[in-house]
Amino acid sequence: MGSVFRPKDLGKGYRKVIENAIKDLHPDTKDTVIRLLLSEDINSEEKLKGVLGQDRFEELLKILREQEDDN
Repeated sequence: MGSVFRPKDLGKGYRKVIENAIKDLHPDTKDTVIRLLLSEDINSEEKLKGVLGQDRFEELLKILREQEDDN
């Protein structure tokens, strides 16, 4: 099971990366995803999977990890 990024893990500009990664989602879904990624809720990973689906969840984490590696 992968880890979800906590707010303290997100560097400056990560919100923009998240928004770009989820730009094709419904606005309410975008807000939910951003809120979950920025929350410190221990169950955020499962909640994100429920909102996005397994494939989209893994794709989003891959994008975030690549961005983290670039920084």
